Amino acid sequence: MVVLGPAAALDAAGAAAALAGAAVMALGATLTKRWGRPEGVGPLTYAAWQLTAGGLVLAPLALAVEGAPPALDGPAVLGYVWLGTVGGIVAYTLWFRGVGLLPVTATALLGLLSPLVAAVVGLLLGETFTPAQTAGFALALVALLAGQLPGPAAARPAGPAATGHAVARPAEHAAAH
Repeated sequence: MVVLGPAAALDAAGAAAALAGAAVMALGATLTKRWGRPEGVGPLTYAAWQLTAGGLVLAPLALAVEGAPPALDGPAVLGYVWLGTVGGIVAYTLWFRGVGLLPVTATALLGLLSPLVAAVVGLLLGETFTPAQTAGFALALVALLAGQLPGPAAARPAGPAATGHAVARPAEHAAAH
């Protein structure tokens, strides 16, 4: 709702793509939180490998669907440098650092910040909101804030697992001593 334009309409393909994107985001955040980074790998290196793997998977598809990219001029090169550093390296390094520190629920809800930041930048550049966009902005902000609230005490597990510290299994504990 935040980024809807006047000609926007709901269709099955768009709704399916949105649900698939949300499911993949949730799965990725959950698995990254569950498995963590390999021992000795920092957020920057981890982000670099993730972006490289993603690029290798997407490049053949992009070439097949879009064909070869056009020749790049100076502004296009500067745009790619900006997107590669700030939108890629910096953003993903901070993302994977955050995934390691935050609870998975808080991490998953951070995806709501992207359209909110885009909308605020648009406002700063003189764009205005329609009533639907304003409602969408408010709904996303409320969801983001509500997701940060602690749940009822009965819903939270007790013990070391609740703190995010690893719990040694008996075999691992015996092998360590």
